[in-house]
Amino acid sequence: AECSLIRYLNRLKILRKEKNTEESGNNISEAVVIANLPTTETTYKDLDIPYKLEVTYFVRINYRILNDPELLTYTLDSDEQIYKRDLVLFGKVPVQVQQDPVDSNIFHILDKSGIGFLKQYSSAKKTITQSKKFTNGWQLNNKFHIYNNEVYVASTDGVISKINANSYETTGNYKTETKDILNAFAVDGDRVYYQDRDNWKYYTIATGISNSTSMTLGTIYAETLSDNKILFLYTQGLTIFGFSPEICNTLDCSPDTSYNPPYNAAQSKCKIDPYIFTWQPNKQKFISSYQGWVINFSTFKPELNLNSITGKNYFQFAYDKDGNIFATVQGEKIIHKFNSNYELVDTIKTKLYPLFPMVTENGLQVVGAYKQVSYWGYFYGYEFNFDVECAIETF
Repeated sequence: AECSLIRYLNRLKILRKEKNTEESGNNISEAVVIANLPTTETTYKDLDIPYKLEVTYFVRINYRILNDPELLTYTLDSDEQIYKRDLVLFGKVPVQVQQDPVDSNIFHILDKSGIGFLKQYSSAKKTITQSKKFTNGWQLNNKFHIYNNEVYVASTDGVISKINANSYETTGNYKTETKDILNAFAVDGDRVYYQDRDNWKYYTIATGISNSTSMTLGTIYAETLSDNKILFLYTQGLTIFGFSPEICNTLDCSPDTSYNPPYNAAQSKCKIDPYIFTWQPNKQKFISSYQGWVINFSTFKPELNLNSITGKNYFQFAYDKDGNIFATVQGEKIIHKFNSNYELVDTIKTKLYPLFPMVTENGLQVVGAYKQVSYWGYFYGYEFNFDVECAIETF
Protein backbone atom coordinates (compact mmCIF):
# COMPACT_ATOMS: atom_id res chain seq x y z
CA ALA A 1 0.00 0.00 0.00
CA GLU A 2 2.82 2.38 0.81
CA CYS A 3 4.61 1.56 -2.44
CA SER A 4 1.52 2.47 -4.43
CA LEU A 5 1.98 6.09 -3.29
CA ILE A 6 5.44 6.43 -4.87
CA ARG A 7 5.39 8.50 -8.09
CA TYR A 8 7.70 8.45 -11.05
CA LEU A 9 8.26 12.04 -12.35
CA ASN A 10 9.06 12.83 -15.96
CA ARG A 11 10.62 16.12 -17.10
CA LEU A 12 9.23 19.47 -15.93
CA LYS A 13 7.27 21.43 -18.52
CA ILE A 14 7.20 25.24 -18.37
CA LEU A 15 3.99 26.63 -19.85
CA ARG A 16 3.14 30.21 -20.72
CA LYS A 17 -0.01 32.08 -21.67
CA GLU A 18 -0.44 35.74 -22.50
CA LYS A 19 -3.06 38.44 -22.95
CA ASN A 20 -3.73 42.10 -23.44
CA THR A 21 -6.88 43.70 -22.10
CA GLU A 22 -10.22 42.39 -23.34
CA GLU A 23 -10.96 45.94 -24.44
CA SER A 24 -8.22 45.69 -27.05
CA GLY A 25 -9.83 42.57 -28.48
CA ASN A 26 -7.10 40.13 -27.48
CA ASN A 27 -8.21 37.62 -24.84
CA ILE A 28 -5.94 35.24 -23.00
CA SER A 29 -4.15 32.76 -25.24
CA GLU A 30 -3.89 29.00 -24.91
CA ALA A 31 -1.03 27.83 -22.70
CA VAL A 32 1.98 26.70 -24.73
CA VAL A 33 5.05 24.73 -23.64
CA ILE A 34 8.14 26.92 -23.81
CA ALA A 35 10.66 24.64 -22.07
CA ASN A 36 11.26 21.05 -20.93
CA LEU A 37 13.57 20.86 -17.93
CA PRO A 38 15.11 18.09 -15.85
CA THR A 39 13.28 17.45 -12.61
CA THR A 40 16.34 18.69 -10.71
CA GLU A 41 15.94 22.26 -12.01
CA THR A 42 14.59 24.80 -9.52
CA THR A 43 14.54 28.03 -11.61
CA TYR A 44 13.75 29.12 -15.14
CA LYS A 45 14.35 32.48 -16.89
CA ASP A 46 12.32 33.51 -19.93
CA LEU A 47 14.59 35.41 -22.32
CA ASP A 48 11.85 36.17 -24.84
CA ILE A 49 8.89 37.55 -22.91
CA PRO A 50 5.90 38.35 -25.18
CA TYR A 51 5.17 42.06 -25.45
CA LYS A 52 1.78 41.81 -23.74
CA LEU A 53 0.17 43.38 -20.69
CA GLU A 54 0.08 40.12 -18.79
CA VAL A 55 2.12 36.92 -19.12
CA THR A 56 1.35 33.89 -16.96
CA TYR A 57 3.72 31.00 -16.19
CA PHE A 58 3.21 27.64 -14.50
CA VAL A 59 4.99 24.29 -14.21
CA ARG A 60 3.39 21.00 -15.25
CA ILE A 61 4.58 17.55 -14.25
CA ASN A 62 3.41 14.16 -15.47
CA TYR A 63 3.63 11.16 -13.15
CA ARG A 64 2.54 7.60 -12.67
CA ILE A 65 1.67 5.66 -9.52
CA LEU A 66 3.69 2.53 -8.91
CA ASN A 67 1.88 -0.77 -9.11
CA ASP A 68 -0.98 0.89 -10.99
CA PRO A 69 -2.23 -1.97 -13.20
CA GLU A 70 -3.65 0.51 -15.75
CA LEU A 71 -0.39 2.48 -15.97
CA LEU A 72 -2.29 5.78 -16.04
CA THR A 73 -0.43 9.06 -16.41
CA TYR A 74 -1.49 11.96 -14.20
CA THR A 75 -0.84 15.68 -14.49
CA LEU A 76 -0.15 18.23 -11.78
CA ASP A 77 0.13 21.99 -12.36
CA SER A 78 1.84 24.45 -10.07
CA ASP A 79 0.39 27.75 -8.93
CA GLU A 80 0.50 30.41 -11.61
CA GLN A 81 3.07 33.19 -11.55
CA ILE A 82 2.00 36.38 -13.37
CA TYR A 83 4.26 38.97 -14.97
CA LYS A 84 2.64 42.36 -15.75
CA ARG A 85 3.82 45.43 -17.61
CA ASP A 86 2.25 48.76 -18.54
CA LEU A 87 1.67 49.20 -22.27
CA VAL A 88 0.13 51.84 -24.50
CA LEU A 89 -2.25 49.91 -26.77
CA PHE A 90 -4.19 50.78 -29.92
CA GLY A 91 -7.09 48.74 -31.27
CA LYS A 92 -5.90 49.31 -34.84
CA VAL A 93 -2.92 50.88 -36.58
CA PRO A 94 -2.82 54.68 -36.02
CA VAL A 95 -2.91 56.68 -39.24
CA GLN A 96 -0.54 59.44 -38.13
CA VAL A 97 2.21 59.75 -35.51
CA GLN A 98 3.81 63.18 -35.41
CA GLN A 99 6.47 64.60 -33.15
CA ASP A 100 5.59 67.86 -31.43
CA PRO A 101 7.55 70.75 -33.02
CA VAL A 102 8.26 72.31 -29.59
CA ASP A 103 8.76 69.34 -27.25
CA SER A 104 10.63 66.50 -28.97
CA ASN A 105 9.55 64.02 -26.28
CA ILE A 106 5.86 64.52 -27.10
CA PHE A 107 4.09 62.76 -29.97
CA HIS A 108 0.57 63.31 -31.26
CA ILE A 109 -1.14 60.14 -32.45
CA LEU A 110 -4.34 59.91 -34.49
CA ASP A 111 -6.23 56.75 -33.60
CA LYS A 112 -9.31 56.24 -35.79
CA SER A 113 -10.56 53.13 -33.99
CA GLY A 114 -14.08 53.36 -32.55
CA ILE A 115 -15.21 56.95 -32.02
CA GLY A 116 -11.72 58.22 -32.87
CA PHE A 117 -9.05 59.77 -30.65
CA LEU A 118 -6.20 62.21 -30.80
CA LYS A 119 -3.69 61.10 -28.18
CA GLN A 120 -0.70 62.86 -26.70
CA TYR A 121 2.13 60.47 -25.84
CA SER A 122 5.07 61.32 -23.59
CA SER A 123 8.15 59.30 -24.47
CA ALA A 124 9.72 60.36 -21.16
CA LYS A 125 6.79 59.07 -19.08
CA LYS A 126 6.00 56.27 -21.56
CA THR A 127 2.28 56.89 -21.27
CA ILE A 128 -0.63 58.76 -22.82
CA THR A 129 -0.75 62.16 -21.13
CA GLN A 130 -3.74 63.70 -22.95
CA SER A 131 -6.58 62.37 -25.07
CA LYS A 132 -9.30 64.00 -27.16
CA LYS A 133 -12.42 62.06 -28.15
CA PHE A 134 -14.39 62.48 -31.36
CA THR A 135 -17.70 60.98 -32.48
CA ASN A 136 -16.88 58.90 -35.57
CA GLY A 137 -13.36 57.66 -36.07
CA TRP A 138 -13.97 56.53 -39.63
CA GLN A 139 -14.95 60.10 -40.59
CA LEU A 140 -11.65 61.66 -39.52
CA ASN A 141 -9.23 62.80 -42.17
CA ASN A 142 -6.06 60.67 -42.13
CA LYS A 143 -3.84 63.71 -41.56
CA PHE A 144 -3.91 66.41 -38.90
CA HIS A 145 -1.79 69.58 -38.82
CA ILE A 146 0.08 71.36 -36.03
CA TYR A 147 0.07 75.12 -36.55
CA ASN A 148 1.08 77.72 -33.92
CA ASN A 149 0.89 75.15 -31.11
CA GLU A 150 -2.62 74.09 -32.12
CA VAL A 151 -3.56 70.72 -33.56
CA TYR A 152 -6.13 70.90 -36.35
CA VAL A 153 -8.14 67.72 -36.94
CA ALA A 154 -10.65 67.54 -39.79
CA SER A 155 -13.54 65.21 -40.47
CA THR A 156 -14.74 64.30 -43.92
CA ASP A 157 -18.07 66.07 -43.31
CA GLY A 158 -16.25 69.41 -43.10
CA VAL A 159 -15.89 69.98 -39.35
CA ILE A 160 -12.42 71.13 -38.24
CA SER A 161 -11.43 71.01 -34.57
CA LYS A 162 -8.66 73.22 -33.16
CA ILE A 163 -7.03 71.66 -30.09
CA ASN A 164 -4.32 73.14 -27.88
CA ALA A 165 -1.21 70.98 -28.34
CA ASN A 166 -0.36 71.10 -24.62
CA SER A 167 -3.65 70.91 -22.70
CA TYR A 168 -5.73 69.24 -25.46
CA GLU A 169 -8.53 71.69 -24.73
CA THR A 170 -10.69 72.45 -27.75
CA THR A 171 -10.10 76.09 -28.67
CA GLY A 172 -12.21 76.19 -31.81
CA ASN A 173 -14.70 74.27 -33.95
CA TYR A 174 -15.18 75.34 -37.54
CA LYS A 175 -17.94 74.09 -39.84
CA THR A 176 -16.84 74.48 -43.42
CA GLU A 177 -19.25 74.34 -46.33
CA THR A 178 -18.56 70.88 -47.69
CA LYS A 179 -20.92 69.48 -50.29
CA ASP A 180 -19.16 66.17 -50.86
CA ILE A 181 -16.17 65.12 -48.73
CA LEU A 182 -13.30 67.05 -47.14
CA ASN A 183 -10.27 64.97 -48.06
CA ALA A 184 -7.34 67.37 -47.63
CA PHE A 185 -6.70 70.68 -45.88
CA ALA A 186 -4.01 73.12 -44.80
CA VAL A 187 -3.96 75.95 -42.26
CA ASP A 188 -2.43 79.30 -43.22
CA GLY A 189 -2.96 82.33 -41.00
CA ASP A 190 -6.66 83.15 -40.71
CA ARG A 191 -7.60 80.71 -43.42
CA VAL A 192 -8.15 76.98 -43.64
CA TYR A 193 -7.76 75.87 -47.25
CA TYR A 194 -9.52 72.62 -47.96
CA GLN A 195 -10.52 70.30 -50.75
CA ASP A 196 -14.17 69.36 -51.18
CA ARG A 197 -13.71 66.19 -53.23
CA ASP A 198 -11.68 67.87 -56.02
CA ASN A 199 -12.79 71.48 -55.56
CA TRP A 200 -10.37 73.83 -53.76
CA LYS A 201 -12.05 76.09 -51.17
CA TYR A 202 -11.08 78.22 -48.21
CA TYR A 203 -12.66 78.98 -44.85
CA THR A 204 -11.99 82.31 -43.13
CA ILE A 205 -11.77 81.77 -39.37
CA ALA A 206 -12.57 85.37 -38.45
CA THR A 207 -15.84 85.43 -40.39
CA GLY A 208 -16.81 81.76 -40.36
CA ILE A 209 -17.50 81.91 -44.09
CA SER A 210 -16.51 79.35 -46.71
CA ASN A 211 -15.69 80.39 -50.27
CA SER A 212 -15.32 78.31 -53.40
CA THR A 213 -12.60 78.86 -55.95
CA SER A 214 -12.45 77.86 -59.58
CA MET A 215 -9.58 75.45 -58.94
CA THR A 216 -9.77 71.66 -59.03
CA LEU A 217 -6.74 69.88 -57.62
CA GLY A 218 -7.36 66.23 -56.73
CA THR A 219 -4.70 66.30 -54.02
CA ILE A 220 -4.38 63.61 -51.34
CA TYR A 221 -2.47 65.71 -48.81
CA ALA A 222 -1.74 69.42 -48.36
CA GLU A 223 0.69 71.07 -45.97
CA THR A 224 1.60 74.70 -45.30
CA LEU A 225 5.29 75.29 -45.97
CA SER A 226 5.36 78.96 -45.02
CA ASP A 227 3.05 81.97 -45.19
CA ASN A 228 0.97 81.78 -48.36
CA LYS A 229 2.81 78.70 -49.66
CA ILE A 230 1.29 75.20 -49.64
CA LEU A 231 2.68 71.82 -50.66
CA PHE A 232 0.31 69.41 -52.40
CA LEU A 233 0.94 65.67 -52.64
CA TYR A 234 -0.80 63.46 -55.17
CA THR A 235 -0.71 59.73 -55.79
CA GLN A 236 2.64 60.03 -57.57
CA GLY A 237 3.59 63.69 -57.60
CA LEU A 238 3.76 67.03 -55.85
CA THR A 239 3.02 70.67 -56.56
CA ILE A 240 3.67 73.90 -54.68
CA PHE A 241 1.19 76.78 -54.89
CA GLY A 242 1.41 80.17 -53.29
CA PHE A 243 -1.88 81.77 -52.21
CA SER A 244 -2.40 85.23 -50.72
CA PRO A 245 -5.75 86.61 -49.49
CA GLU A 246 -5.32 89.60 -51.82
CA ILE A 247 -5.20 87.44 -54.93
CA CYS A 248 -7.09 84.34 -53.84
CA ASN A 249 -10.66 85.46 -53.21
CA THR A 250 -13.85 83.68 -54.23
CA LEU A 251 -13.94 82.37 -57.80
CA ASP A 252 -11.08 84.64 -58.85
CA CYS A 253 -8.63 82.63 -56.72
CA SER A 254 -5.41 81.91 -58.50
CA PRO A 255 -1.96 81.07 -57.17
CA ASP A 256 0.57 83.85 -56.69
CA THR A 257 3.28 81.35 -57.50
CA SER A 258 3.33 77.74 -58.60
CA TYR A 259 5.92 75.10 -59.20
CA ASN A 260 5.45 71.70 -60.78
CA PRO A 261 8.59 69.56 -60.67
CA PRO A 262 9.49 67.78 -63.90
CA TYR A 263 7.88 64.36 -64.04
CA ASN A 264 11.26 62.66 -64.30
CA ALA A 265 12.43 64.28 -61.05
CA ALA A 266 10.38 63.72 -57.90
CA GLN A 267 7.21 62.50 -59.54
CA SER A 268 8.35 59.29 -61.18
CA LYS A 269 6.60 56.08 -60.30
CA CYS A 270 6.80 54.96 -56.66
CA LYS A 271 8.78 57.97 -55.39
CA ILE A 272 5.95 59.93 -53.74
CA ASP A 273 3.32 58.56 -51.37
CA PRO A 274 1.06 60.96 -49.41
CA TYR A 275 0.86 58.53 -46.47
CA ILE A 276 4.60 57.89 -46.24
CA PHE A 277 6.22 61.30 -46.09
CA THR A 278 8.88 62.42 -43.59
CA TRP A 279 10.85 65.65 -43.54
CA GLN A 280 14.49 65.91 -42.63
CA PRO A 281 14.59 68.25 -39.57
CA ASN A 282 15.87 71.22 -41.62
CA LYS A 283 13.43 70.43 -44.43
CA GLN A 284 16.16 70.31 -47.06
CA LYS A 285 15.14 66.76 -47.91
CA PHE A 286 12.23 64.41 -47.43
CA ILE A 287 11.78 60.67 -47.69
CA SER A 288 8.71 59.00 -49.17
CA SER A 289 7.21 55.74 -50.49
CA TYR A 290 7.65 52.18 -49.29
CA GLN A 291 10.89 52.04 -51.29
CA GLY A 292 12.38 54.85 -49.19
CA TRP A 293 13.11 57.49 -51.83
CA VAL A 294 15.15 60.42 -50.50
CA ILE A 295 14.28 63.60 -52.41
CA ASN A 296 16.26 66.85 -52.35
CA PHE A 297 13.63 69.53 -51.78
CA SER A 298 15.60 72.37 -53.41
CA THR A 299 16.09 70.51 -56.69
CA PHE A 300 13.25 67.96 -56.40
CA LYS A 301 15.68 65.34 -57.60
CA PRO A 302 15.87 61.91 -55.95
CA GLU A 303 19.19 61.04 -54.32
CA LEU A 304 18.58 57.32 -53.93
CA ASN A 305 16.14 54.80 -52.49
CA LEU A 306 16.88 52.67 -49.43
CA ASN A 307 15.28 49.64 -51.06
CA SER A 308 18.17 49.58 -53.55
CA ILE A 309 20.56 49.09 -50.62
CA THR A 310 18.72 46.42 -48.67
CA GLY A 311 16.05 45.03 -50.98
CA LYS A 312 13.49 45.67 -48.23
CA ASN A 313 10.17 47.51 -48.29
CA TYR A 314 9.56 50.02 -45.53
CA PHE A 315 6.52 51.33 -43.67
CA GLN A 316 7.63 54.67 -42.17
CA PHE A 317 10.78 56.68 -41.49
CA ALA A 318 12.20 59.07 -38.91
CA TYR A 319 15.30 61.28 -38.82
CA ASP A 320 17.38 62.10 -35.78
CA LYS A 321 19.24 65.39 -35.25
CA ASP A 322 22.42 63.93 -36.80
CA GLY A 323 20.71 63.02 -40.06
CA ASN A 324 20.46 59.30 -39.35
CA ILE A 325 17.38 57.59 -40.78
CA PHE A 326 15.37 54.98 -38.90
CA ALA A 327 13.29 52.85 -41.26
CA THR A 328 10.77 50.22 -40.17
CA VAL A 329 10.95 47.08 -42.32
CA GLN A 330 7.65 45.68 -43.54
CA GLY A 331 6.83 42.14 -42.46
CA GLU A 332 9.90 41.76 -40.22
CA LYS A 333 10.67 42.58 -36.61
CA ILE A 334 13.57 44.88 -37.38
CA ILE A 335 14.35 48.58 -37.83
CA HIS A 336 17.15 49.66 -40.16
CA LYS A 337 19.36 52.58 -39.19
CA PHE A 338 21.15 54.44 -41.99
CA ASN A 339 23.71 57.19 -41.45
CA SER A 340 23.66 60.50 -43.32
CA ASN A 341 25.65 58.86 -46.13
CA TYR A 342 22.89 56.23 -46.49
CA GLU A 343 25.04 53.40 -45.20
CA LEU A 344 23.23 50.71 -43.21
CA VAL A 345 24.93 50.98 -39.83
CA ASP A 346 22.58 49.04 -37.54
CA THR A 347 19.75 46.54 -37.54
CA ILE A 348 17.59 46.90 -34.44
CA LYS A 349 15.51 43.90 -33.41
CA THR A 350 12.00 44.46 -32.07
CA LYS A 351 9.35 42.43 -30.26
CA LEU A 352 6.55 43.71 -32.50
CA TYR A 353 6.34 44.39 -36.22
CA PRO A 354 7.58 48.01 -36.23
CA LEU A 355 5.52 50.69 -37.98
CA PHE A 356 6.11 54.27 -36.77
CA PRO A 357 9.64 54.97 -35.42
CA MET A 358 9.83 57.69 -32.76
CA VAL A 359 13.23 59.29 -32.17
CA THR A 360 13.26 60.86 -28.72
CA GLU A 361 15.68 62.29 -26.16
CA ASN A 362 15.09 59.05 -24.25
CA GLY A 363 16.13 56.79 -27.09
CA LEU A 364 14.24 55.06 -29.86
CA GLN A 365 10.63 53.97 -29.38
CA VAL A 366 8.22 52.60 -31.96
CA VAL A 367 4.54 51.96 -32.59
CA GLY A 368 4.47 48.29 -33.54
CA ALA A 369 1.85 45.78 -34.63
CA TYR A 370 1.11 42.30 -33.26
CA LYS A 371 0.66 40.99 -36.81
CA GLN A 372 2.33 41.77 -40.10
CA VAL A 373 1.15 44.88 -41.93
CA SER A 374 1.80 45.31 -45.66
CA TYR A 375 1.44 48.52 -47.64
CA TRP A 376 2.45 48.86 -51.28
CA GLY A 377 1.56 52.49 -51.82
CA TYR A 378 -1.40 54.66 -52.63
CA PHE A 379 -0.47 54.45 -56.31
CA TYR A 380 -1.76 50.88 -56.36
CA GLY A 381 -5.11 51.81 -54.84
CA TYR A 382 -4.37 50.62 -51.31
CA GLU A 383 -5.97 52.60 -48.52
CA PHE A 384 -3.90 53.45 -45.48
CA ASN A 385 -6.16 51.56 -43.07
CA PHE A 386 -5.11 48.48 -41.10
CA ASP A 387 -7.26 46.63 -38.58
CA VAL A 388 -4.37 45.24 -36.52
CA GLU A 389 -3.76 45.71 -32.79
CA CYS A 390 -0.70 47.80 -31.91
CA ALA A 391 1.37 48.91 -28.93
CA ILE A 392 4.20 51.32 -28.29
CA GLU A 393 7.42 49.37 -27.83
CA THR A 394 10.25 50.81 -25.78
CA PHE A 395 13.80 49.53 -25.66
